[in-house]
Amino acid sequence: PTYVPSAAPSSSPSFDQRPTLEIVRTRGHVRCGLSESAIESGEGFYVDLCRSAAAVLLGNPDSFVGVPVIAADRFPLLDDRAIDLSLSGDTHTMEREIKERTTGVGFTFSSPFYYDGMAYFGNQTFVTCAEEQKRYLECSSLLICVSEASTGLDFVQSSFPPEFSVVGSSTKGIIEMLFK
Repeated sequence: PTYVPSAAPSSSPSFDQRPTLEIVRTRGHVRCGLSESAIESGEGFYVDLCRSAAAVLLGNPDSFVGVPVIAADRFPLLDDRAIDLSLSGDTHTMEREIKERTTGVGFTFSSPFYYDGMAYFGNQTFVTCAEEQKRYLECSSLLICVSEASTGLDFVQSSFPPEFSVVGSSTKGIIEMLFK
């Protein structure tokens, strides 16, 4: 096929180049990327952060919409502007600031407001195995459930052979894996 340039308008979507803050104020609500469980309950730490952002940006803490996100889609949703804020415990890394791997673009992070580290929970024997990165004897059936597209997954994959980890797409899915 031959393509000929045309003066007619394109049917492809256009990108709104205005700053996110201007778009949010025009729209009248903030779209917060939250876990499904946070959206369903309507409460919790991340919902409170979203309410706080809505209060500061729009003067009304109820001017927000929760958009369900999982670890694997939060950065693409931010990049596509389907959400304005990701409030799901994202890890601030230099890689994500410069060139996040699923989108190829960099993101701006707030100052850290919550610090944590890698933690294991479950059967105490297996917790000890994971903490000591022991993979033999009583630890040979160790199984670590971890969320996809997370820095936790990166750590587990760099510290344990693949057969020691199971990857889930959501917190709910990981909890279900634990009880299988």
